[in-house]
Amino acid sequence: MALKINLINGRSIQVNEDTYLIAWKYQSSMIASNDDNYYLDSIFKGGFEDGKTNEDDEENKLEGLISAADWITIGKDSHNSLKTTAILSVTRE
Repeated sequence: MALKINLINGRSIQVNEDTYLIAWKYQSSMIASNDDNYYLDSIFKGGFEDGKTNEDDEENKLEGLISAADWITIGKDSHNSLKTTAILSVTRE
């Protein structure tokens, strides 16, 4: 299984069953105890086998994760995140 995440700038990123993904969801809290009212919560860490869904189609799993997240990081040691609104499509290789 190989999927491509196609970005609006024309770039593509290939992911497969071994690709480590981290998904983040934007949060805000006006009642935070410190001045950090805006933050990201991690909503997923792992690969396709770690998904909490019975969906067998990896493309659907990835599309669902992207839809639920505001930012994703691709790769375990990556420090680069993508805003999910920059994703144009997910295609199968």
